[in-house]
Amino acid sequence: MNTPDEELAALLAESDRVAESLLAMDDHPGHRLLRGAALTGETARRWEAANAGMVRLWEWFDAYRALLRQAGDTRDPLERERLLREPAVVLHEQAVPVRTLTGPAVVARRITLRELVARMKSEYAEVTAVLTEAHEAWTRRLELLDPLTGQLAGLDSPGAGRLRAEVAAAHARAVADPLTPDPSVADLAARVRELGTLHRTFEARTAAVERRIAEVESIRARAREVRELVVAKIAGNHPRVPGGDVAGALDGLRRRFPDVAESDVAAVETAVGVALERAREVLAHLSGSLDRRAELRGRLDAYRAKATGRGFAEDAELSALHRQARDVLFSAPCDLGAGTVAVLRYQRAVLARTEAR
Repeated sequence: MNTPDEELAALLAESDRVAESLLAMDDHPGHRLLRGAALTGETARRWEAANAGMVRLWEWFDAYRALLRQAGDTRDPLERERLLREPAVVLHEQAVPVRTLTGPAVVARRITLRELVARMKSEYAEVTAVLTEAHEAWTRRLELLDPLTGQLAGLDSPGAGRLRAEVAAAHARAVADPLTPDPSVADLAARVRELGTLHRTFEARTAAVERRIAEVESIRARAREVRELVVAKIAGNHPRVPGGDVAGALDGLRRRFPDVAESDVAAVETAVGVALERAREVLAHLSGSLDRRAELRGRLDAYRAKATGRGFAEDAELSALHRQARDVLFSAPCDLGAGTVAVLRYQRAVLARTEAR
């Protein structure tokens, strides 16, 4: 066991380290952030407890140094040993809640210097944990929020103004209550990115929409020409070429910019895409009718050539079937269903004769 003098020297050296730690605690960036701030929520609650702990630490440290000075000043070895090793430190603490006439009950508790140091270490760890957690949470929050101000700087629109106000409010919440998570920050960052991307790409996107609108109009014009021919040449109900002002929505977007949202632009892109797809479908359907008639005519001619090549040019039945199919396919308007049946009948008759030989 150390002698009282050795014990005193060790405690004095430790007191210097404690003093350095307490000064570092006072200068902690988390302390600079929290002290004097108008705190709210979880941060206010935990800072109240941490601040009380900081006050206690300095009070305990003063008691610690006072007792060390007292031990160093005494010339009585036994008194020095008592001061250093026995419960000589008096702490005034609030007891377990007790009703009194004047307020909370306060008790005086005696502990040793070593016990006091252990208490200080435990209290110090709790206080600095709050300071560190608050500073780290605040830093992480600002790492998300600060770039948003720069991203909004060049944007001049009501939407950007609203986002600036939201960023300022989120920044204020980060300062007032960094220890309470703010899930709105991630959504806010996403919306700022979306708005910035929209402003940067608006001209390119609307130019692309304009090209697709021109394509829609071109396909519609072609479909109207084809439909006029199909109605004259092919019997049946044929789809009408879709109409509608696909350019009007784009004009509206351009007039309202920059006060437009991503959803506004996406809706116009979708509507033009649907119009283009529908125009293509109608043109394909109408063109398909003409293609089907040409295919049937080609097949009829091919089997006529096959019949002639096999020596059936004078076959009366085949000639009659060929004539029936040809009459249907070359009439106007042409009944494609009847034409398909007539060609198939002629085809089977030709195959039957060629296989019979």
